[in-house]
Amino acid sequence: MEMGYRVVSTGALLVAGLVTNKVLDLGWKAVTGHEPPHDPDDPGVKLWEVLTFAAVSGALVGLTRQLAVRGASKWYRGPGAQDVKRNA
Repeated sequence: MEMGYRVVSTGALLVAGLVTNKVLDLGWKAVTGHEPPHDPDDPGVKLWEVLTFAAVSGALVGLTRQLAVRGASKWYRGPGAQDVKRNA
């Protein structure tokens, strides 16, 4: 793997992670009216909140990671690059 691609994909993943975290925090607050459950040991946090936040954040992080890597790959290869088909 080329060093340039590693730099581009790492940068894309960092930005995607920061944006996802901010969207999760704002979205949770907009829907529930309070801060997301960052400390599951806090007695004021209900189990359903922790489980729901974990499921939603896991799905969003996975999705944004895939989109960031795919976007970085397309950007790094350029618009004229041919898609390589892999034999499976």
